Amino acid sequence: MLYKMAVLDIDGTLVNNFKQVSRRTVNVISRLESKGVHVCLCTGRNIASMLPVARKLKLETPCICIDGSIMYDLKKKKIIYESVLPNAVMRDVIDIARARSVNIEAVTWSRYIWHISNRSIENVDVYKAGSFNLPESVIYSLLKYRFGVRYEKSLDKFYRIKDQIYQIVAMGEEKDIKLIQSDLELHDNKDIRSRILWGNQLFITGKNVSKSHGLKILAEHFGVGMEEAVAIGDDLNDLDMIEAAGMGVAMGNANESVKAVSGHVTKTNEEDGAALALEKFFFS
Repeated sequence: MLYKMAVLDIDGTLVNNFKQVSRRTVNVISRLESKGVHVCLCTGRNIASMLPVARKLKLETPCICIDGSIMYDLKKKKIIYESVLPNAVMRDVIDIARARSVNIEAVTWSRYIWHISNRSIENVDVYKAGSFNLPESVIYSLLKYRFGVRYEKSLDKFYRIKDQIYQIVAMGEEKDIKLIQSDLELHDNKDIRSRILWGNQLFITGKNVSKSHGLKILAEHFGVGMEEAVAIGDDLNDLDMIEAAGMGVAMGNANESVKAVSGHVTKTNEEDGAALALEKFFFS
């Protein structure tokens, strides 16, 4: 099969545990672009936290952010597709969450706005400081600096967020998360999608948001078939993208359920696994 597009997750895939892109990965992607292959990022990160990686790779192709909520044109520096959350959803989530000890995150194009009710709740790995065993206060300081994380002590301030919100995440005990999801369904929010990942995190986005949908709109943009794409990822939010691509590749450090649906399992993100997979399917 002659593949024409490479679609790549960032955290746990393109970057190592220190959140760095290796020289080998940079060189392979440069060679791919010279060959005429479309190389695109498809990440859970928002635009602001995606941009340093895109710049490191010298990419100018459109990319997918916030798990399929946004298609951002790196060359023109503008959003060319978006699936937004209706403003009323934020109010519904906050009203429901008040009665439970859950953490709330609202994701805009540039910020992650957090309300922490329960500091014992673990957050998504992308927000952890690599594999370092650092004090919580140090981790949070690094997050605020690097990823645009901001904290709000009062849930009331979430009602007044002026930027467009693309994703809301509720993090808490599994029973509380399931109750919030059920309560949202009772509010008859037909234009949203809610899904539970990692057992204790409820992701709320626009109705059609997913990485596989992101892959689809990238394929349409470039005029290639999804079967002509190689997609590489490591975690549960990559699973549908890996299934939808012509060749789905799981990292060696990937969740076992991701490996189970992949056509190929490469080395880990600490062993240049993404670069090895790209070499295999585009240069062998």
